[in-house]
Amino acid sequence: MSIEFSKSYVGKFGEDVCTKYLKKSKKLKILERNSTIGHLEADIVAYNKEYIVFVEVKTRNIDKNNYSRPADSVNSKKRTNLITFAYAFVKKLPTKFRNLSIRIDVCEIYVCGDKKLKVSELNYIENAITE
Repeated sequence: MSIEFSKSYVGKFGEDVCTKYLKKSKKLKILERNSTIGHLEADIVAYNKEYIVFVEVKTRNIDKNNYSRPADSVNSKKRTNLITFAYAFVKKLPTKFRNLSIRIDVCEIYVCGDKKLKVSELNYIENAITE
């Protein structure tokens, strides 16, 4: 018997997977998750010695015949909103963070599973969005 996973459950699962990936593989520290400023938002905000990284996580269930790349859903409006959010977010940070460069990445996560979700593929795209 297959379980129908809600879009929000799949999305949160993907964000959890990406958070672990950023900490372990990219050696980033997480500042915030699901951060908002007005109507603008970022899924994950992290940093290291060089960058403040804003990550847009896009998760797709491959069992649902999703044939488009998750990153393709980051359209021009979403890109503009992420850039605007990044600059607004940095202005609110303590001065020790303000000398870091801004980077906006996209994390594509493909999941599958009948009773439990599991990751079938993770693609991490650094500098996916530039001005």
